[in-house]
Amino acid sequence: MPPASLLNSPDVAVAVLAAIPCCVVDSRDRVVEVNAAFAARLQRPAQFLVGVEVLELLRGLSSDESRSTGANCFRLASDSADTWIRVDRTTVSPGRDVIRLVDVTAEWLAISTLIGARAARHRLMADAQVSDWRYDPDTKVYAFGGEVSLGYMNVTAPVPLEVLRKYQHPDDIAKEDEIRERLTTTGGSAVTDMRVRGNDGHWHTLRVFYRSGRQLASGLYEMFGLAHDITELAKARDNADLMSGRLELAMAAANAGVYEIDLKSGDRWSSEQFKTLAGPEAMARQALNPFGIYTDDQQAAVRRSWERCLASNDVESMDTRIWTPDGKGRWVRLFTRVQRNAAGENVRAVGLMLDIDARKQQELALIEAKQQAEAATVAKSNFLASMSHEIRTPLNGILGMAQVLAGEALSEEQLDRVKVITESGQTLMALLNDVLDISKIEAGKLEIARIDGDLALTVDRVRQLFLSRANEIGLDVTLDIDPDLPRSTRYDPVRVRQCIGNLLSNAIKFTEQGGVAIRVGAESLPDGSYRVKIDVTDTGIGMDENTVQRLFGAFTQADASITRRFGGTGLGLAITRQLARLMGGDVTVESRLGEGSTFRLTFLAEKSVRTAAPPEDNAEPTVPAPAPAQVMGRRVLLVDDNAVNRQVVRLFMTQMAPKIVEATNGVEALERLAEQPFDIVLLDVHMPVMDGKETIRRIRASGETWKDIPVIALTADAMSGDREKFLALGMDDYVSKPIDARELATKFVGLMKGHKVASDRAA
Repeated sequence: MPPASLLNSPDVAVAVLAAIPCCVVDSRDRVVEVNAAFAARLQRPAQFLVGVEVLELLRGLSSDESRSTGANCFRLASDSADTWIRVDRTTVSPGRDVIRLVDVTAEWLAISTLIGARAARHRLMADAQVSDWRYDPDTKVYAFGGEVSLGYMNVTAPVPLEVLRKYQHPDDIAKEDEIRERLTTTGGSAVTDMRVRGNDGHWHTLRVFYRSGRQLASGLYEMFGLAHDITELAKARDNADLMSGRLELAMAAANAGVYEIDLKSGDRWSSEQFKTLAGPEAMARQALNPFGIYTDDQQAAVRRSWERCLASNDVESMDTRIWTPDGKGRWVRLFTRVQRNAAGENVRAVGLMLDIDARKQQELALIEAKQQAEAATVAKSNFLASMSHEIRTPLNGILGMAQVLAGEALSEEQLDRVKVITESGQTLMALLNDVLDISKIEAGKLEIARIDGDLALTVDRVRQLFLSRANEIGLDVTLDIDPDLPRSTRYDPVRVRQCIGNLLSNAIKFTEQGGVAIRVGAESLPDGSYRVKIDVTDTGIGMDENTVQRLFGAFTQADASITRRFGGTGLGLAITRQLARLMGGDVTVESRLGEGSTFRLTFLAEKSVRTAAPPEDNAEPTVPAPAPAQVMGRRVLLVDDNAVNRQVVRLFMTQMAPKIVEATNGVEALERLAEQPFDIVLLDVHMPVMDGKETIRRIRASGETWKDIPVIALTADAMSGDREKFLALGMDDYVSKPIDARELATKFVGLMKGHKVASDRAA
């Protein structure tokens, strides 16, 4: 007989069972019996353990429970360290099971570490939007390890290939099929970007890493890899590509180049557009000298611009010229900005060079043309001012002497001859004034000065001026005033008289029988102003449509025969229309050949600021009845380089018996003032040696007793004859040439009244 086995002996079985914590449970899992090891392991007396359901007992004594190993596991706390026990069950008889408590602490710690590492890996991959995947070529099924997957979101089960294709972008399916076919048949690896539609309905971009795995029994290779969600990166990349493309297109269209300079190393990068724009010769010069790319005369300015850029946070820009072999250079516009690091140090300069050569050449040409035009305008103004002075000076003698003769005892035949001289001179003056007005309007120097006035009275005064001429040829001039016309409005009476005078003069000139009618009305506007309408209707020769179309051009009349028959320059209507437009209105005409014409003048008049009727604005100047003690025998210094002008003034002032001392220029005038006292100075503006402007400046700044002496300017300069201008020079008043005797007398008396005589001041 073989020897008896020790392991099968009852003694060994009892000893082993006694060493393992065990208990016997009934069919309801209630403890029936426990051994000493079981009671010791649970640290409870045996009598307290019997009759309790075993799992409830362990749950009550443990701090944690898990079934991750397939069986119930409990963590028991102790003074030294916590332990994990596993509940193993063995059936020994019907209704009776033996429960063993197996210590699995070491195994559990290893599993926990593995689970923790895997959880950490999954969390890191999820945070980085990376997921692993595996593909079985035999079953054509994908298994995914996370939500970010190869073309599929929120994966909970393996995904067939045909289902996956539904989520892939149609343009990417063929690309991924090629990679899958190659890696599963021949092995290898690949990386590509794939677009998939997510649960949000938008396309997501995944960067997918492919690699072949083990070879299966079928001969195909398993495939696995990682999928990284780079949607935001792809969008940024696409936007950058789009912006880069737009920038390249814009720079190509604008012929612009970009350059960068590393301020630490001195390295320089230039775009191809920059190199093309600069040219190989200029780039070669730059390689030797950073500023050599520019023309020699521009390098200093570019250096200063560069220094400003290094010291500023702003974009520095300047126009300069790139060097060219022909020596002329090419105009470019530079934009440069310096970038700084966190410490505020200059690290890099970025610049843009824009080709502006064609534009700059146009600008220079425009500047040159503007300068030429301005020079021509100045020359024209100087010419007109000079011609005005030269023409008015002899006219002053002609009209002045005619006025003197008209006041003497002449025969009727002699008076008629004087009248012819006066009218001829006045006609020449009117022509000169028309030419000057056209020039002022074209130069934009003619301004509208509105004052309160009685419009009806202004129109009637103009009518009366032309009434005698009309009566001579048998014409009647009637005036019809709208009853609703405001008594007082604000308008420019000088320019209104000029416009009406031109229209009325033409109407009388071109009407041989019948009459001329003037109608005046006004329309109230919402802002409180008025649109004035003045119609001048004649029964004259009329015009056809072609003539009307060109009527308002300068130097225009109906035809050459009109000029020969009626005279005139054709400036009146051109000036009238331009003046009307300056006053916010216009001049229009309705005419029929042989039946007459109606000219309508419109302009804006403002509401008067005065409630009382204004005084008559066209009153003729009159000489007040002076008291002999006030104005008679005054000492007058007459300064004029023209002997005729001096003679005219002497004759005009005869009635006031002045004591006149003459001077021919400003130097002589200052000498006479220093030699003897005077009551007043009549000072010509344009003179040789020293003109009137410098003379009045020296008089007022002299500090002598005569520095405040009254001065009347005598000027033939109608281009700059504004009263305010002469007053600003220090004049007390002025009289324009040709001099009107009554105007000179009026202003002389006005300044001398209440003024002490020179002898009294000297005493």
